[in-house]
Amino acid sequence: MTTKKLFFSQSMLDSMVEAGKISVDQGVLTMLTAGNPAFDLLPAFRIVRTADNAPDPAGLSGEIRSEEELREMGAESYMDSIIYRDVAYQADPGFIAVRRDPSGPDDLSQYLLKNLL
Repeated sequence: MTTKKLFFSQSMLDSMVEAGKISVDQGVLTMLTAGNPAFDLLPAFRIVRTADNAPDPAGLSGEIRSEEELREMGAESYMDSIIYRDVAYQADPGFIAVRRDPSGPDDLSQYLLKNLL
């Protein structure tokens, strides 16, 4: 079974907390809906493009990678930038949400659309 993941930018999380739709405490996102499903938050980046808009030799643009994955690849991150093999990338910092209860909804994105947005 594949682990379901969803990327949240920091600004999206902030908006949902302010709207009273979720709470975040010690790396755990809890939906303030029936059943209060919870998700572990892993620091991650959505890689947008190369910093100079040049072709992407590593094919990372458009990908979502956890900080751990980037470290294992030998990439470095700082604020909204990633450096990989001497190429600078613009990235959106955020988190990958991984459900804590494997018996939870199979399609996390649909669940979120129905219950939070």
